[in-house]
Amino acid sequence: MSSPDTPGHDQDPAERIAAILVDHHLMSLATLRADGWPQVTIVNYLADGLALYFLVARDSQKLANIVRDPRVSIAIGGEADGVARGLSMAAVVDEVPAGKHIEALNRRIQMHAKTEPFTPHPASVDVAVLRATPRVISVIDYHDTSARSRLYTVSQEWRLNPAAAVPHDPTTTR
Repeated sequence: MSSPDTPGHDQDPAERIAAILVDHHLMSLATLRADGWPQVTIVNYLADGLALYFLVARDSQKLANIVRDPRVSIAIGGEADGVARGLSMAAVVDEVPAGKHIEALNRRIQMHAKTEPFTPHPASVDVAVLRATPRVISVIDYHDTSARSRLYTVSQEWRLNPAAAVPHDPTTTR
């Protein structure tokens, strides 16, 4: 678990990310609606390494958006002890097929229920288990005035590779 006394730049990026994922259980999930506008909702998640698992109702707009375009943006974090820490992710979402993988997730939820509360609340009993696989992660850790976000791409082997920020052109809208 991270602490305000730990300088963010001295800690291994994977450890910093894991600490933030353990410290939080809600994420803001942005999908793209059919009309082109973004939709952001807050969902509970369960982290398994860098993979984030969450439930959605099968009749939800969120699932329809993800089926149409599986690319999502995720924000996780908050402020504790006056220090803002969090993650911003570009991820791809897929549905976890029924079977052994879901059974393993259920065991993990039951095993860690006391330390990692996971209380999904879809509006329907007909739910889909989804997995968000990050492609780009920005680690935000403002532990002091010289702190800044750090950007990483994620390889298929879950390796973090430092990445340069993509310059923003304010004259374009897309």
